[in-house]
Amino acid sequence: MTKKILLLITVFSSLLTQGQNQTGLVYYGEIQSMGAGAPVGPDLNAILVFDNNRSLFITRMDSLEGGHIREQRNFEGTARISRTVTTNEIGFRHLNDFKKGIFTSRDIGFSYVKDRTPKIKWNITSETKAIGKFTANKATAHFRGRDYTAWFTPEIPLPIGPWKLQGLPGLILEAYDTNKEIYWYFKSIEYPTDKSYLLKPIEHDGEWMSTEDFKKDQIKALKSALISGRMSAESANIRGIHVNNTTQNLMLRSYIEGFADDQ
Repeated sequence: MTKKILLLITVFSSLLTQGQNQTGLVYYGEIQSMGAGAPVGPDLNAILVFDNNRSLFITRMDSLEGGHIREQRNFEGTARISRTVTTNEIGFRHLNDFKKGIFTSRDIGFSYVKDRTPKIKWNITSETKAIGKFTANKATAHFRGRDYTAWFTPEIPLPIGPWKLQGLPGLILEAYDTNKEIYWYFKSIEYPTDKSYLLKPIEHDGEWMSTEDFKKDQIKALKSALISGRMSAESANIRGIHVNNTTQNLMLRSYIEGFADDQ
């Protein structure tokens, strides 16, 4: 076989590999410390598995932590906070089929939510920094009651990221809100990976909720918490529960989504 033929075979093989729908796996750390004013809450593991069409984000799953967790922990931030840290067998899951524009979740309260992929209005800046082996670009946006900063890499040009953050021209490696009360940070990546079996639909036999119904359920849960006294006495003195600034502030102290007018 001549060198010319060998070269053509090599180039052809390379082109085939580039065209394949390769699967990747990102490992993140996740800190949620709503109301603490700093990233001082439980530091858990999360993963994002993806291909050219979909991405699946999983967190608070037993196997990611090496076993089931259910315990009370104290954390020191701008104030001393106490959190019940729990994981479960399936975890919270968020599947983004960005080719079809469909987003499904196994979310807070083990609610199963199905809707269109959220449209986030990102502002991409000229600022960059190194994250792992990648060069990441900075972008900012307001989404579901919080102001987010995201660092994404165009070196993996897929519109995916942790939780519901997505829509940028590259994989989000790091993201956080103003005080890093919600904080995802990059640990490592396998790309390509042999763990494509992880990228599968969220299993659910019942009806799916809409985002609007999920929003109503979360507000109802907040109202129940206020009435039962599980929140602070100051918060319990608030009489009406409406989607306004007061309610949003209360939700931001308890939930990742504040459900502002932007959906």
